[in-house]
Amino acid sequence: MLGLTLATACSGPGTKQRQAENARHQAALKKGAAQRQPRIPPPRRLDCARLKCVALTFDDGPGDHTARVLDSLRGAGARATFFMLGQNVASYPDVVRRMAFEGHELANHTWSHPVLTELSPAAVRTQVSRTQQAIKDASGVTPTMFRPPYGATDARVGRAVGMPQILWSLDSMDWRHRSAKRNADIGVRKSKPGGVVLFHDIHKTTASAVPRILAGLKERGFTFVTVTELFQSRRLTPGSRYTELWETP
Repeated sequence: MLGLTLATACSGPGTKQRQAENARHQAALKKGAAQRQPRIPPPRRLDCARLKCVALTFDDGPGDHTARVLDSLRGAGARATFFMLGQNVASYPDVVRRMAFEGHELANHTWSHPVLTELSPAAVRTQVSRTQQAIKDASGVTPTMFRPPYGATDARVGRAVGMPQILWSLDSMDWRHRSAKRNADIGVRKSKPGGVVLFHDIHKTTASAVPRILAGLKERGFTFVTVTELFQSRRLTPGSRYTELWETP
């Protein structure tokens, strides 16, 4: 009889009320946690036909100096595009997520930086798909833009890649000239409206040059955009090559 009384007491109205309150509390906690999660900013709607837009792009990362580049971009309120190697992404997942949450564009630069024109179509597809998956696993973002290593591509590679191929209008040659001063000077003086500028975030000298590049271009009236933002007024064809906004197709 005593056991029956205890069982009845444990399952009484008060218990059901506490359970309901606890469920509401847990739901509120989950909702609050979801609201606190950072959100990936969408591309901005910008009229690069009227603005002096420039797309700064960084290849071959992420690496040891990528976070410094991100610090500089955040300080200047600038967005950029990072063409990443899939084999490097897993070593810097926090950096890749940070890129996405700070409004930068995450793009594909193959898995291991081969000369794609020397590979079979199946091997090209593997290079691309492995990198797509690595970036998605790290950030939740699936890239829509691709850059062939060395700029080496052809129609066969373009078909295998299946994404717009973004080359560049200005190669800073920062991989050859490891001089922060020289790289900053080239980036500021030679960038043009509608241009795509190539740097490499894996080099210390490039990371050191970025603050001066941003300051110099801002003084010249440039707006820093991602590749997608730069080309939003044009329909890009998968497999085709693009070097700047104003090029003749």
